[in-house]
Amino acid sequence: MARPKQYAERVNVVKYIKSGDAWRFAPVIERNGKIVRDHVLIAGHDELHPEGTYYLEWRIDHRRRRKAISNFTDLVEEARRKSIELDARRAGVIASPAPSPSSGAATRRMRVASAIDTYLDFVKHHRADRTYLTYRYTLNVLLRQSCSTPFVEDVSRDDILKFMTDCYKLGLGGRTVYDKLVVVLQMFKRYGRTKLIEPNDWPDYVDKIRPIYEPEEIQTLLHRAEPDEAIFLKFMVGSGFRDREAQHVTWRDLDFHNSVVRVTAKPIWGFKPKNWEERAVPLPTALIDQLRLFREGRKGLPAQLVFPNSKGNPDTENDMIVKRVAERAKLNCGQCLTRHGNRCAEGPHCQHFFLHKFRHTFATEHLRHGVDIRTLQNWMGHRDIKSTMVYLKGVQSKDALAKVNAGALAGYVA
Repeated sequence: MARPKQYAERVNVVKYIKSGDAWRFAPVIERNGKIVRDHVLIAGHDELHPEGTYYLEWRIDHRRRRKAISNFTDLVEEARRKSIELDARRAGVIASPAPSPSSGAATRRMRVASAIDTYLDFVKHHRADRTYLTYRYTLNVLLRQSCSTPFVEDVSRDDILKFMTDCYKLGLGGRTVYDKLVVVLQMFKRYGRTKLIEPNDWPDYVDKIRPIYEPEEIQTLLHRAEPDEAIFLKFMVGSGFRDREAQHVTWRDLDFHNSVVRVTAKPIWGFKPKNWEERAVPLPTALIDQLRLFREGRKGLPAQLVFPNSKGNPDTENDMIVKRVAERAKLNCGQCLTRHGNRCAEGPHCQHFFLHKFRHTFATEHLRHGVDIRTLQNWMGHRDIKSTMVYLKGVQSKDALAKVNAGALAGYVA
C-alpha cells in the first residue's frame, strides 16, 4: 500500500507541486520501499505531479527545516545522509546549531544566490527553453546585479523597488519591468516571501490593443503564398496556436471526424504545453478538408509533424514564412528597422507581419462573432481569464456598429 516516505521518522521527503491554483508541499509516495517518482499524496489520494521540486524536511529544536534536492537520483542518498546526521546530533556526536541569531540562524537561512540557482534549475527542467532563457536573464543577470541583500529572509520592499529602478536605468519600458518583476516575486514566493511590495508599486504601462490582420491582408497573403505556405497560414489563423504549438503539431493531433486539433506533449522534441495543460481547439470544416488533402499529398504518418522543416523536425523559422509572403505581396510598410539593422524596405523584415498576430486575430474575431469569453479562454490555453479579456478592447461587434450608425452623432458627421 502506498504511504508517505520517511527516513527514521525524522526526515520526510516532500515535493513542492501545483495543486489547483496554488503551489504546496506534499509528501511523496513509497511503494515496496522505493519512492515512486512524481507521485504525491494529496488529501489521502495518490496523484501524479511531474512539475515541482523535491525537498527534504526535518525538525531541529521543534523548528521545521527544508532543503531542495534538484536531482531525483540523489534524493534517497541525501535523505539517508540527513537522517544519519540527525541521529548523530541526537546522540551528541554532532553539536546542534546554536540558537543565537548571529550564528545558528545564518547557517539555516538561504542565500539569494542559492535561491536563484535552485529556482533556475527547476525552470530549466520544467518549463520551455524560451521561458528559461527569459528567467535566466531576469534573475541571473538583473537581480544578481541589483540585490545586495545576502539572504532571502532579509529581502525587503526596498530591494524590490531598487530592482525596478535599476531596470528603468537600463532603458527597459514599463511593461518589460512589470514582466520581470513578476518573475522576481514569483521566485521569492517559492521560498516563502510574499507581499514584498505595495499595490501602487507596480509599474504603470499602456496596455495596448492587440493588433490583428484585416480581412484584406489575409486574402492578399493567401493569394501570394505558395500552396504549402497558404495551408500553414490558414492553420495559424484557424487554430490560434502559438508558434511552438504549431511547430509540434502532428497528424495524430488532428481529429478529422470532429474537426478538432489538439495541443499535446511531445517528449521526443522536449515540448510541453504551456501551463502543463493539453487542450482541443475546433477548426473550420473547410480547413479540416484542406488539411486532409494536404496529408494525403504528403502521405503523412500519425507521428509525423504537420509542418516540419526539411529534416522532419520542428521548424523554428516559421515566423519568416509570413514575413516572406508579406514582402512578396508588397505589403511591407517600408519604414521598419529591426534591432539588427534590417530594413523592411529591403527584405522580409516588416514588423507588422508576425505569426502571433494570427493568434490575436483568432481571439478577436471569435469574440466579435459571439464566442463567450470562457470558451475562448479554453481554446487559447490561458490559465488566467485576464489574459483572454485583453482581447475585449479590440472587439467591436456588429450590433455596436449598427447602433453607432443609427445614433445622432452619425447624422452630425454625415
